[in-house]
Amino acid sequence: MAVLTSYGAYVPQYRAPLGEIQKFYGRPGRPRSRGLATPGLDEDTLTMAYEAARRALKGERGLGAVIVATQAPPFGLRKVSQTLANALRLDDGAVHMDLGANATGLLDAFRIAQTLDVGPTLVVATDHLVAYRDRVADVLSAGAAAAFVIDPRKKAEGIAELGPQARAAEEVFDVWMLGREQEPRFRLEVLFDAYAKATSAATAALEKATERPTGKYTAICPSQPHPQVLRGLAKLGAQPKQLENTQFIGDIGNVGAASSGLALCLGLDASRKGSTLLALAYGGGEAVAQEITVTKKPKSAGTREMIDAGEPIGVGTYYRWTEGRQQQPH
Repeated sequence: MAVLTSYGAYVPQYRAPLGEIQKFYGRPGRPRSRGLATPGLDEDTLTMAYEAARRALKGERGLGAVIVATQAPPFGLRKVSQTLANALRLDDGAVHMDLGANATGLLDAFRIAQTLDVGPTLVVATDHLVAYRDRVADVLSAGAAAAFVIDPRKKAEGIAELGPQARAAEEVFDVWMLGREQEPRFRLEVLFDAYAKATSAATAALEKATERPTGKYTAICPSQPHPQVLRGLAKLGAQPKQLENTQFIGDIGNVGAASSGLALCLGLDASRKGSTLLALAYGGGEAVAQEITVTKKPKSAGTREMIDAGEPIGVGTYYRWTEGRQQQPH
């Protein structure tokens, strides 16, 4: 059984005012997030991945593989994983893999890392899905990254064991992009329904494998594309106390592929030896559920502190850092 040996997170320091942005684009209403964690002009998914990985590695260099999951690579025709490995000055010879993925990409990468016979694997989920115009009011676009080191060796020592995974899927169009479009299309009512159905089926399948009901986990670490989906988790048997330490979308918005990773970092930060975590990811009609058992109290990565320590920026700055950067290269 593979173990998790270390982890780290990165949340951009800047917070765009969602309420003011909604008014600017003529979308009045109650903001569903207090602000949006917005990468600065010198930040992208690669630089955020670097910061999260640097925190997770703590100077370690002997890795067998690097896997990066993102929906928004900063460039094409190059591997983000290889560029990240070069930036971190990791040892040559590692396997590099890119996953073009939604929020399920992190748990997909965990599954791959558990089967690789190359030694410890760095797994990073990083994202920033920009909403350039009025859709920002609905997709709550923000950026973040989370990094984990997975060791598949039986005698490896770590802070947690990766348990069984279970999956469920149906073909739906809730959030998607066509060709080289800059921003996602979405149907929120389909997203809410599909998230509930798929996660219910995945957690039911996991319960059969582990004999642990959803309500018996110490914490649930879910992907969070919209605040509404968290309320729906109560139908799975989730208790409010299981989510009190792992919710963040109301604070910083939707961080895309990094969503389940950021929630897992929060869950680990608040855990102790013997805690059981339910990692739960959803994207594109598919849900993945995985049991994670904490074997040693982790040293906190300070994830909540990064979420709470935001520096406000104005609407004009947000515009220049999102749509403006697409119009004029930097």
